[in-house]
Formats: sequence, structure tokens, C-alpha cells
Amino acid sequence: MRVAHVAAPCRRVLGRTGVALVLLFVSSGCSGSESAAQEAAPTPSAVVDASAEPAEQTAPPVLGRSPRKKAPGFVGVQHAIPMGAALTNVPRLYEQVTLTGCGATADGWQATGTAANESSTEQTLRVLVLFTDAQARTVDSASTTVTVPVDSSETWTAEQKFSAPEGTRCLVRSVMGKK
Repeated sequence: MRVAHVAAPCRRVLGRTGVALVLLFVSSGCSGSESAAQEAAPTPSAVVDASAEPAEQTAPPVLGRSPRKKAPGFVGVQHAIPMGAALTNVPRLYEQVTLTGCGATADGWQATGTAANESSTEQTLRVLVLFTDAQARTVDSASTTVTVPVDSSETWTAEQKFSAPEGTRCLVRSVMGKK
């Protein structure tokens, strides 16, 4: 019998559910014998002692972190983070910049990389780097300008003085040309 007011996706789910129930019923040993009832009876090892201390429950694992470790608290933003037009990115120029290093300095953090220029004119690029904590929350930023001659590449370094949290990472956020 077809029900006209049930949407097609619901009919598919109901049909699949019916098939699953039939398979479950068949596989559970519906022979009517007592052996099926005995198999379903709890074994002594499956009985829960109500007087026992409740077991410590752990959260299901989450990608990127262990369920036993608590995420470190957010240390907050150290300096003003660029916004608006300062975040403008030129994709053609962004593709010319590579992040090659990210590490601590004596009093902060730095990102290093290379910038290539395959054009017919010298290019001056402004590279904006965000420094994030282990949970990818921005804690600071730095920018640098690098001039790259025709058919060449140059290294760049962007650094900032700040109290870097554990797990600090670097992210090239934007690359713009300078006139």
C-alpha cells in the first residue's frame, strides 16, 4: 500500500528500517526455543554492581586532540590584529610566496619563507603572517615587505615580540603588491 502524504525520502527510510528489523528478527534466532532466551540472559560479568563507584566517563575522542588532555586556555590577542583592507589578498601574488619556517625567537615568534618573481618587472610584496595558538586562534601578527628582482626569489622574515603560547603556529594570511 502506498501512502501519498509521506515524502519520498521518508518512504525510503521506512523501507530500509523495515528490512533492518526483519533481518534482526531472523538473525536473533526466532525458532522459539529456550536456547535463544538463555543466550539473551545476562551473564554474571554483565551484571552491574549498584553499590560500586560509578566509572569515570571520558568524552569521545575528537580529531586533533586527546580526550584526556584539556585544551589550554586562550591567552588572548597580544597586539592589534590587522583588519579590513589590511587583509586584502592578491591570489596571483599569494601563489608566489612560500612559508618555510615558523619558530620562537628570544622574545617572540617569527615566520620565514621565500617569494618568487617570474614576471618581467621587479615586485615588492607585503606578506602578512598570523601567529595562532594550537587551536588556530589568532594571538598576534607580523608583516614584512620583500622586493624580488625579475626571474628571481628572495627570502623574507616576519617577526613579532609577544608571549607565545604553547603550540604556536604561523599562517601566511595575505600577500599584496606594493607600488
